[in-house]
Amino acid sequence: MRSYWMATRQDLESFRTSVTCPDDFDSFWDAVRTELAGLPLDATTEADALRSTDTIKVYQATYRSLGGLEIFAWYAVPTAGDAPFPAILHLPGYKSEPALRRDWGAKGVAVLSVAVRGKLPSSSEFNPGYPGLLTSGVEDRDTYGYKGVIADCMRGVDFLLSRPEIDAERIYCCGSSQGGGLTLITSALRPEIKAGVAGYPFLCCFPESMAMLRSYPYDELSCYQRAHPDRTEQILGTLRYFDAVNFAPRIESPMVVGIAMEDEVCPPETSYAAYRLLGGERELWLFPESGHGNAHEYPGRERKWLEERIGVSSGQTP
Repeated sequence: MRSYWMATRQDLESFRTSVTCPDDFDSFWDAVRTELAGLPLDATTEADALRSTDTIKVYQATYRSLGGLEIFAWYAVPTAGDAPFPAILHLPGYKSEPALRRDWGAKGVAVLSVAVRGKLPSSSEFNPGYPGLLTSGVEDRDTYGYKGVIADCMRGVDFLLSRPEIDAERIYCCGSSQGGGLTLITSALRPEIKAGVAGYPFLCCFPESMAMLRSYPYDELSCYQRAHPDRTEQILGTLRYFDAVNFAPRIESPMVVGIAMEDEVCPPETSYAAYRLLGGERELWLFPESGHGNAHEYPGRERKWLEERIGVSSGQTP
């Protein structure tokens, strides 16, 4: 394990994770899909005139997810151009609230920005806080909070598929940090996603991330481990079902992974481990001398890559 701050390409290449995939991994997530399919979506949209502009109409949207929880999302739809529109599913970071993405409106692209359970205002029934989510129910795969969080992201695809103004063949996904990890995971579970960009992905190689860092969020798990040393194998067993490295080989759509080589929150080696296992077309962006979430060129590269995949250019409708 490196003893210096910035990772090198050699560090990425030589890193190996101890994470293995459970034999019943696919059947576990198939059961979640089946459970979601049996739940009414109960989608609602309420126009938000205050936040709408000449190029985008903003809605406050809700839909039902695992356990019957109501999930909130910002839904932004272009005002110009002909439907059906391509859409981006935007997934949130660990600490941040979901962004209202109006920047794609002039390009003729809709965006659904999901407030997974625990985020405002999807927190009335489940609110573990920060810190809190990473250890909430971690004793068992069926009680772990991330089972619901991932289901909320999967259900966001169902919302988009239910909308007549959305082109079901042109759904894309992106996010950074936790949103990057969720982009990988959701793309594996929902093949309707045609391509994605995962920035500084969290939720990769839990055991190594816990050992390499003494900062939140991963230190939440280390603190739990210190408080309950007798449960170490139990919680690591749970985390195998939620580790992005086990989802990566199941992703068939094109995927970008962006890595900051001085990332102090998500170790670069762990993100690279997920990238290396991607099952489909893949692209790697490395940002030397950049920490977590602060590579200045990343937002522009994400936008340009998605524009090219979607088939739009800046300021133009499809």
